[in-house]
Amino acid sequence: MIVHESRNSAFRRPFGAAETGTEVYLAAEKAGAADMTLRLHPFTGEDTFLPMTAEGGGRFSVTVTLPETPCVLWYSFRTGDDETCAWQITVYKKAAVPDWWKDGVVYQIFPDRFARERDWTPREPEARRGTHRFLVRDWDTPVFYPRAENGDVSSWPFWGGTLRGIEEKLPYLASLGVTVLYLNPIFEAASNHRYDTADYTRVDPLLGRKKDFESLCEAARKRGIRIVLDGVFNHTGADSVYFDKFGNYGTAEKYRSWFRFGDQYRHGYECWWDVPDLPNVEENDPSFREFLCGEDGVVRRWLRRGASGWRLDVADELPDSLIRDIRTAMKEEKEDSLLLGEVWEDASNKVSYGALREYFLGSELDATMHYPFRTAVLDFLLGKIHALAACDAFWTIQEHYPKENLYAALNLIGSHDRARVLTVLGGDVNALKMAMFLQFALPGVPSIYYGDEAGMTGGTDPYNRGSFPWGKGNAPLTDFVRSLTAMYQETPLLRRGECEMVFFGENVLGCRRFDESGSVLALVNRGEEAVECFGVTVPGRGYILE
Repeated sequence: MIVHESRNSAFRRPFGAAETGTEVYLAAEKAGAADMTLRLHPFTGEDTFLPMTAEGGGRFSVTVTLPETPCVLWYSFRTGDDETCAWQITVYKKAAVPDWWKDGVVYQIFPDRFARERDWTPREPEARRGTHRFLVRDWDTPVFYPRAENGDVSSWPFWGGTLRGIEEKLPYLASLGVTVLYLNPIFEAASNHRYDTADYTRVDPLLGRKKDFESLCEAARKRGIRIVLDGVFNHTGADSVYFDKFGNYGTAEKYRSWFRFGDQYRHGYECWWDVPDLPNVEENDPSFREFLCGEDGVVRRWLRRGASGWRLDVADELPDSLIRDIRTAMKEEKEDSLLLGEVWEDASNKVSYGALREYFLGSELDATMHYPFRTAVLDFLLGKIHALAACDAFWTIQEHYPKENLYAALNLIGSHDRARVLTVLGGDVNALKMAMFLQFALPGVPSIYYGDEAGMTGGTDPYNRGSFPWGKGNAPLTDFVRSLTAMYQETPLLRRGECEMVFFGENVLGCRRFDESGSVLALVNRGEEAVECFGVTVPGRGYILE
């Protein structure tokens, strides 16, 4: 058997992703082998075979000069009829992620459900033809969807959260240690989730006006808090200025080139996941590109109004060229702006529609929503995998991601697209605390989904989008989150230190964060009994930072 350990510097150095044009040393061993060949596999194109140098004792090595063009390579070793599996090298062009993001604590807000302003008065939403919107007067009403007989949402209930409501809660958010607000869509739309954009140039009137957004950004800036907006650019709403399915705007012909029509489509036009309310956009249409990325385009306009970044909804379904254009527009407008992408898998080797995506090669995303983190943490805490498997999952991401992108990954355990984490964990608050602790201990940017710090529960949509329980939440849990953010800000190693994953037995998982100044050890123990390991005692069902 051929032996190669990609995480061992005796077999591969440097570890992990590497810059274009640099060298990587690779070695492998097989007792009795007379020769060995390295095979380099690109995603497309011809494989390259390199002879390896014998070092004695069945050990062979080769130093590879990586391409000058960013790419993803896989390599394997061959001798005789024996060939190994393939390992990955992400070959990237150097690019920096803004420090304010890498040092930040993110708080995600679903705008309709976070807060009304103090002098809030009921504002009945417009009921457009084809869609019905209505207001739920009692803020504490449990969330629900009215549904038709076929199961579709028949009308959209709104709880009346506003931008001014968010601004008035900035003291609370600052007390949590939050430094970045990621807002789900705020633009005019028919639904309460607002992923069916009606007008990218207007704040939804139920949330407020442009001046309310600018006021929120300015007030947040004074508290050291940045705002990241949700950009839904793969599709629009059917009831929108652009598609105008119901004739409410008289603009359908103006934007017809933005969409794909034809009898081959079930609804007569291409939709996102065949949802008729969400017509897909033809992202390569020049007028659409200009509308988004031009000098006065949507991307730049909202940065000028105070936003510091964009999150790209369904990034997998956006062409690489559009993501690059969005990034270029952002960085030209605001050099330290942040581009976050919704990617559910390992973003370094994601394949969509037959193409290997280029998210982390240096000219596209700064960061992605780190769902692989969520999967590994929750599977471990639920007993689905043991500590070694969780450790391996984290090591794999560290091996594949460029360091800047790894340290910028959004470490989330809750979001608007998943059941509330406390519900997933069966109401186990100790397990939630361990999950949150790992968010702050491992490389990446910790993210709090609104209300998780207050102990909110609920299944999938709409039950994960309830109204915030002001004055009725789990105050000790909220204080625990405050202690985590304080720990994070007081311990620079947790933000910038190197990371070595560790585990002990089946139940103890963690990492050692270190640099030339020292190190800290962060461990969680899902077992009932305390465990002595690595020179410390980890309490049962608990965590420790030493």
